[in-house]
Amino acid sequence: MKKFMISLLMIAASLNIMAITYTGKVQVVLRATSNNAACGAVVATSDALNDGLNPMYYAELNDEGKQVLVYVEYEGTRYEHFGSSATTMRNMPLIMKANASSQYKLEFYEMEGTIEIYDKVAGANIDKSQDYIFTIEDAQKNTIIANRFVINYVPAPVYSVKTNIDGWASYSSDVDLVAPAGLTVYAGTIVNEELILTSVNYIKANEGVIVKGEADLTYTLTPGSGSSSYTNDLKPSSAWASHSGTIYCLHNEGVGTTAFYQYTGSDMPANKAYLQISTTPSSAPKRISMRFNQPTAIENVELEAVKAVKFVENGQVLIKRGENVYNVQGQIVK
Repeated sequence: MKKFMISLLMIAASLNIMAITYTGKVQVVLRATSNNAACGAVVATSDALNDGLNPMYYAELNDEGKQVLVYVEYEGTRYEHFGSSATTMRNMPLIMKANASSQYKLEFYEMEGTIEIYDKVAGANIDKSQDYIFTIEDAQKNTIIANRFVINYVPAPVYSVKTNIDGWASYSSDVDLVAPAGLTVYAGTIVNEELILTSVNYIKANEGVIVKGEADLTYTLTPGSGSSSYTNDLKPSSAWASHSGTIYCLHNEGVGTTAFYQYTGSDMPANKAYLQISTTPSSAPKRISMRFNQPTAIENVELEAVKAVKFVENGQVLIKRGENVYNVQGQIVK
């Protein structure tokens, strides 16, 4: 125990060789409660440190004679002392190696500033004012557990879009996204006061799109890109600061009335798409209808002009417009 504490103090002292101010620093000791086997690590952040490795602010892990381990890993190397920028330390796994014990505790010493350790199992940041006791599954004994504790955890953003009562929505994002099954993505070009919709296989970053799915349903989008190459008159919310002319936004005034209507608001909600026409509002049309470019059974139908009725038959959502019945993908149901 004395040898371990001396080693821990040496690691902590090495972080103070040069006079910098830490935005966050903590010594973490992992201890197996069954036999008191322990290992310590020091992690820190500072505005004075660069991204990645910083000379004098890291030490590789010495695992000799240790039953349990706690460390961080950077570019394939394990470290028991690691100080770096806030960017590098964000979502950095705090890795542990377990022995045959089922119960452990984390002890915290020499804390400075704010540096958080998140437990994914508990779904919360750990209270470092006291020891943190936790258990592992039998299958995790004598294994490396790299996916439980996270330093300065920031959850990944959730990208979602909710359709209106006709199943339509406009959308834009600052990253490339892929739509889930059941949601179709369209780019659009304006031709003679119509928006001609062309199906595309992903939502390009900083481009506006129209999506079509089931009515009143929230869809979750995932980061990713596709191969679609297309021209597009739909603008993203992020372009609003430089807008001009007459603006149109997707709007619904009842079942079957979805179209682009003139917009007179002073701002644009995030993650939406809009159209911009280089005419004065007085000479511009009140609304712009949508038309499918690819051949489908509802091509050339002005969506805002034909009343639609949604119903369920044999467990399938169907839409009746005029004399025809369509599924949610716009195909005629015989």
